[in-house]
Amino acid sequence: GKNTFWDIQRGYFERTDGKYETRNNVMRSDSAFMEYENPNRTEVLQEYFVPIDAFTEYIDDLRNVLNEDEFNLLNITIRYVEKNENAVLSYAKDDMFALVLLINQGRSESEIKKTEDVIRKMIDVTLKHNGSYYLPYYSYPTKEQLKRAYPRIEEFLKKKKEIDSEERFVNLFYREYTK
Repeated sequence: GKNTFWDIQRGYFERTDGKYETRNNVMRSDSAFMEYENPNRTEVLQEYFVPIDAFTEYIDDLRNVLNEDEFNLLNITIRYVEKNENAVLSYAKDDMFALVLLINQGRSESEIKKTEDVIRKMIDVTLKHNGSYYLPYYSYPTKEQLKRAYPRIEEFLKKKKEIDSEERFVNLFYREYTK
């Protein structure tokens, strides 16, 4: 059935303008509008997780932080994340909304410092509402913020030390937050 349907579609489209497009390519948008070539600026992603019942107050507090500081926030995408109790470093301690923020920042030391300061404020707001943040992004969060967002971090580090006592498997994140 579906092959016959696709054959009919292909035949129809080939007769209309002589071009053949796959279904996937028809739905794919042109991404040229997303190209950005400024050597003095870059994009930074941040992702914050907040319990569903705290969402409204969280957004109000987050808005206050963003209004206080001139900050080039390009986009926020919100998605639902189910509670995960299995991961030691779970960012979803409850059913949560995840907010993915796309930030445009400069590359100078002062601009990076400004972004770091605003991100730390946003993390404080997130923690105030029993939320957390996605770990692998820049090391802007403080060690204290890490411990508050991930109260089982010491358990994780202890287990890692048992399994990898020679620390063969490390990355910049690990070095930044454990030394």
